[in-house]
Amino acid sequence: MYTGNRLVSAARTAVLSAMLGTVISCGPSAYLLDIETRQPSAAGVELIGKTISVVYLDDGVAEDSLFVAGMSSAFVSRLEKEYFAGDSLITIYCLDKQYDADYQDKSGMLDLLMDTGSDVVFLFDSPSFAGGDTSGLTGDDIAGKVPFSVNLYVYDSMDKRDTVLQFRGSSIADMADLENTARSAGSASGSKFVPGWRAEEIVFFLYDSQQWYDTYFHVQEYEWQKAMDIWMSMLDTENLEKRACIEYNLAAACYIQGQYDLALEWVEMSEKHFHLPYTAGLRSRIEDRAGR
Repeated sequence: MYTGNRLVSAARTAVLSAMLGTVISCGPSAYLLDIETRQPSAAGVELIGKTISVVYLDDGVAEDSLFVAGMSSAFVSRLEKEYFAGDSLITIYCLDKQYDADYQDKSGMLDLLMDTGSDVVFLFDSPSFAGGDTSGLTGDDIAGKVPFSVNLYVYDSMDKRDTVLQFRGSSIADMADLENTARSAGSASGSKFVPGWRAEEIVFFLYDSQQWYDTYFHVQEYEWQKAMDIWMSMLDTENLEKRACIEYNLAAACYIQGQYDLALEWVEMSEKHFHLPYTAGLRSRIEDRAGR
């Protein structure tokens, strides 16, 4: 039977067994995990698990090129901090600007994907130091301040929309300190592509055995790979209810890690083997996040 109670003790296995032994000896129990889960980025672009490259356009003007190069570098640093734990895994390329090119055309972006070998390519156009708004600046503040704008094109080969997205940003550049202006603009642009976070309660299933207790403690420590390795090792059970619980847990773990396609595969397998409570709710969350 399903108790649905929250297990909050961090005690050792023996204590956990004493707490639950009489409750779950004949079947699984459900426990809740409070966790922060990723939300879509403000830009609506999903980058988890994808290879990324950044290209900036050189229009032949030294000042413009230095600015967009610094902006691209700060943009990359922001993404690497979020998606790759700070490791340098995003390559930056420089491309001569062609004034007759349509950078929102998918065929050109596909060529860049092929050349860079990445799943997602970001293309920064050269900056335009004109046409901005300095109405908020007066007197000495406006001296040396120049409005600028930059276009950013994004193509994700794994996005079902299959289109080039265009973003445009504008601000005020301090011509006496263009390097810091560029880096601030690049970091701010990168922040639009990092995910947000939301507190959620995720249900997991637990049986009365040592292996299951081990997974419980790994889950409490967010050690997903260790928990998943144990669940995977138990999949050969002939007990369909237990197998469905394992598959559900794997789906929940994948969902938390942002692996939505894999999470959906596991929850579908769970549904085929046994009807469990909470499965429909988990499926709904996965489909919503995966854009199904």
